[in-house]
Amino acid sequence: MAKPKSVAIVMDGNRRWAKKNNLPVSQGHRAGIESLTRIVKHAKNIGVKHLVVYAFSTENWNRKQFEVNALMNLINFGADTKLDELIGNEVKLNFIGDLDELPASSIKAINKCKESTKQFEGFTLTVAVNYGGIWDFINTLTKAKKIATSLTEENLISLTSFGDEIDIFIRTGGEKRLSNFLLPNIAYSELFFTEKLWPDFSEVDLDHILAEYKLRKRRFGE
Repeated sequence: MAKPKSVAIVMDGNRRWAKKNNLPVSQGHRAGIESLTRIVKHAKNIGVKHLVVYAFSTENWNRKQFEVNALMNLINFGADTKLDELIGNEVKLNFIGDLDELPASSIKAINKCKESTKQFEGFTLTVAVNYGGIWDFINTLTKAKKIATSLTEENLISLTSFGDEIDIFIRTGGEKRLSNFLLPNIAYSELFFTEKLWPDFSEVDLDHILAEYKLRKRRFGE
């Protein structure tokens, strides 16, 4: 099988990792950022063109307020501490989701990340923030109406937030659910679930998944 162009990851397990290591939840999320930085650089080096990660879902607003605040602050933290490293690795940053509902400081950080990396073309990290697959369907319908285009099987995917199909879908943390992530885009994705908590997910773990992917045969309904 050809090398995958797009990989999506549900980065699950930050809170459990923090609890396991007797750390506050916020430290688990920050460890998750370190893991993401490593995986981004490795994915680019091995030829993946697009990595899409689930950072904050539309349902995450239901968490305790202190954790919601911590997750929002992570956007600013990531922009402050990791942006230069991503620029040095020529990573283009993109964000999808209902971004207008985010705090002003988060929107400012997102715009800074996008503007600072817009010149890069070889590899893109797309971060889903305040995103949900159901929201994406509705947003796609709204977009189609706005541009006076009828939705069809041929153009549906191109009008979604991500705009393309996903080759590999990975979820860490042991759960075996899609959790409302990229529903329009994963119809024929190869699914992988791992017990590894996200901060423990390594470059070798990604390599093992890609090796298994090469052994699978994607039939696309044929």
